[in-house]
Amino acid sequence: MTSDLLWIDAGRRFGFDDLVFRHDRQRPFAQVAGAIDTIVLGPHASAAFPAELHPFIAPALTRRKQCDFSDIITASLGRAWVAADPRVVYVENPVSRLVLDPNRAPPADPIAGLREFYQRLARQRAGESVSFGGVDAVRPITFGGEDVLAEPGSPAAWQTLATKLADVAARTVAAYRACCDEVLRTVLEGRPADAPLRVFSLHDTMNTKMRADGAIVVERAPADRLPLWANLGNKGDAQGNAQDDPITLDGAELRRIAAAWADGFGLQGAARDEQILLNRPYKGAYETVHYGARLRALGQPRVGAVQVEFLRETLLGPAAVARLHAPGTDWPAVDEAYIAGIAAALARAGQALRAG
Repeated sequence: MTSDLLWIDAGRRFGFDDLVFRHDRQRPFAQVAGAIDTIVLGPHASAAFPAELHPFIAPALTRRKQCDFSDIITASLGRAWVAADPRVVYVENPVSRLVLDPNRAPPADPIAGLREFYQRLARQRAGESVSFGGVDAVRPITFGGEDVLAEPGSPAAWQTLATKLADVAARTVAAYRACCDEVLRTVLEGRPADAPLRVFSLHDTMNTKMRADGAIVVERAPADRLPLWANLGNKGDAQGNAQDDPITLDGAELRRIAAAWADGFGLQGAARDEQILLNRPYKGAYETVHYGARLRALGQPRVGAVQVEFLRETLLGPAAVARLHAPGTDWPAVDEAYIAGIAAALARAGQALRAG
C-alpha cells in the first residue's frame, strides 16, 4: 500500500517562501506585514511522510488512513483564505504530524515519549483504559487506532528511527515553527501599536472515525462532536470567558469573531448559535496557548490566539463525505471552488470585524 501514500522527497528542505503564503507574494513579506491582522497557522495541514521513514511506515496503511490522520483540507483553506483577503498570512507545516506534532509542547526526548506510547498502546490493546496524553508528540497510530509507524523490533532499528526522525523534524517541523515565529515578529514590528491581531491555529476533524475497511462512519461520543461549522477555542468557557486557565483572546473579541463568521457563512435562524461554538469540544492546545501567552503580554483586548476546529464534513462537501462513508482506500480530491467560497465568507467576516 505504501506506494499509494503521499511522500516528501528524501533530503527536502523548506524555506520561508515555501511555507508562508500571502496575497502578494511578489513583494518581500516585510513590506506587506504592517497591513496583516490575521495570522493563520496550519500545524496539521500536510499528510505527507518524509521518504526517509518509508521502512518504518505500517505496510497496511492506505492513503485514506494517511489523510484522515491529518487535517489535510486546511492546506487548501489556508491558501484560499490568503487569496481572498490581503490582510491574512498563512504558514503551513509541510509534513505529517507523525514526524513531530507542532501542536504539542516540544518534548525533551521524543523517542522516550514514543517508547512510552508503545508501552501504553500494548496495555490498551490488552483491554486496559489508557491515555496517550503527554507522550503523543510523535504519534504512531491514527485516532481510530490504526498503525501508522511500525514499532522498531531491535535496538539498532530504534537508533535508526531516532536518527531519521530527528533529521526530518529539523528540516520540516523546525522550519515551520521558525517561520511562525518570524511571521509574528515581522507583523508585530510593522503594525500600528493598537491594531487588532489574531493568530488562528487552523484544524479540522470529522464527527466520525474510520472502520478497518476505510469507511469513516463510527460516530464519536456526543461530547466530542463538532457543530455544523466550527469550534473556536480560547481556553475559556462556553461564552469565551476565563475559567480555569488564562484565556488566549478576550472573550468579547472571541464572541465578535463568532458572530462575524456566522454572518459571513450566512447562518440564520434558531440554530445559528449552535453552528459555531466556543470551547466546545476544543479549548485550544499548544500553539494557541504558546502564541496566546506571547500576545497577552501586549495587554490589548483585540490581540490574541484562537484554535479553530472546522467540521471536516462541511469543508469536504456532501459528495466527498458520501465517498468517505463507503469502504475504500482513496481520498477524494478537494473541491477547490467550494473551498474558495468558504474562504470568501471568511474574508467578508474579516472585513466586518475591521469595520466594527
